[in-house]
Amino acid sequence: MDKILIIDDEEDIRIALKRVLSREGYQIELSESASDAVKRIETGETFSLVISDILMSGMSGIDFTKFIAEKNINLPVILITGNPNLSSAEAAIRYHAYEYISKPVDRTQLLSVVKRALEVKNQKDSDLEKLLLSEKLEKALRTQNLDLNRQNAAILNATSDAVITINHKLVIVSANKASFDMFRFHSPLDLIGQNVRLLFTENKMQKYMNQVSSVLSQEPNKSTLQLSDVTLQRSDSTTFLADIAICSYSLDGDSYYTGVIRDVTQKKLMVEQLIHSERRAFLSVVAASIGHEINNSLTAIQGFVEMASRENADLMLKDRALKVTLNQTEKLRALTSNLLQLGKSVKSNHEKTEILNLNGEITAVLQVFKETAKLKYCQIKRDEANETIPFRMNSDQFALLLSNILLNAADATNNIGTIEIKAYLQNHKAHLIITDDGEGMSPETLEKIYEPYFTTKELGKGTGLGMFVVKQIVDNFEIDLQIDSNPGKGSKFHFIFPEVSES
Repeated sequence: MDKILIIDDEEDIRIALKRVLSREGYQIELSESASDAVKRIETGETFSLVISDILMSGMSGIDFTKFIAEKNINLPVILITGNPNLSSAEAAIRYHAYEYISKPVDRTQLLSVVKRALEVKNQKDSDLEKLLLSEKLEKALRTQNLDLNRQNAAILNATSDAVITINHKLVIVSANKASFDMFRFHSPLDLIGQNVRLLFTENKMQKYMNQVSSVLSQEPNKSTLQLSDVTLQRSDSTTFLADIAICSYSLDGDSYYTGVIRDVTQKKLMVEQLIHSERRAFLSVVAASIGHEINNSLTAIQGFVEMASRENADLMLKDRALKVTLNQTEKLRALTSNLLQLGKSVKSNHEKTEILNLNGEITAVLQVFKETAKLKYCQIKRDEANETIPFRMNSDQFALLLSNILLNAADATNNIGTIEIKAYLQNHKAHLIITDDGEGMSPETLEKIYEPYFTTKELGKGTGLGMFVVKQIVDNFEIDLQIDSNPGKGSKFHFIFPEVSES
């Protein structure tokens, strides 16, 4: 029979509550003060539930609830008050009171709250018993070696890693307390006795089960497996990343497999933050590179302008100064365009797009480059075509996209190679292919090609912004970019633009 303790400094209320609850078959104990109730609990008297007034002389109901919370006793407390206010309600929540009821107490409400509170307590007691049973089962598996058993128990109790053991049928036979916390299982029986598939997400299950099966197929005591960045699933369907170490062993003729699972979600976040910090520190190097390029251009412009400004300067020198100024200005414009593009992480809603002619836009960009030193000694191979190839984009953004690819191709060929440009329409989609016969890229370079500030050029000869800007533009306009490159065999950039919609 459930025993309920009623605490109130008013005798009439104590008797009234006792009368209501006694009729429902509950055993009722009375206490006229919270301090008296504390003494009874400290001397070992047990109760299933406590109903306490809040405002009493001496120790309040809130203080009593705080005492229960600090003692970590599985004893639900229902608080009642004739003067409900936000402060007392907040305190009740803070110290985990089960319910907060205003006077006068409604009989139906009281009986309903009492019933639910007792159900919660009984469930917690049951879960604790199941946990103790799980621990006994776990000890039974390690009876062959008592010393090792003690060491394992100490490790299992101390570690924050989940330690789960399965048998050859993939059934979970034991798990430490950290396993229930990590996977958020309230009852040990929700985990123990279940198939290990329970821990994997649906889309990743087959992949990891194949790896687990490879361990199970090996001879026990000789097989180990390390899995990194495994996506696991909690009981509430949320997921997390974990590293898993699996070992196999034989016990009493049966094979068992124990996995140590470590949640690495926070570690991944810390690594990402560290990488972010390192990239920020690297900005100083990039700034030096950008400053070097700007200073080179400004020095060239200033030097030739000063020579052209002299009284004895001839027309050839002035013409040369004009060309150098135009070339260096174009170089600075391209650098500035790349820097401005860095702020556009997503396509602006105000970005103006229109249906353009791919052949016409290519011609316009090449015309700008015609007199620049960057492409002056490169051989540009392009089949002139009058065909109109429609695609939707922003003209300035396309010019920036193509300019970066051409400048990279020129650098890859040391400004003396061949750059081939092809444009055509296929399946209602515009295609642009740019091929160079330069030095090409290794697989390692291709993996990092889109990273901001990554460059294979020496300081002052590249900012590492070109392909990062290209990637931003490609993503913004939903362009498919395919790159084919090998060291010593040049590179091919294939752009496939979305099908043009008239709307």
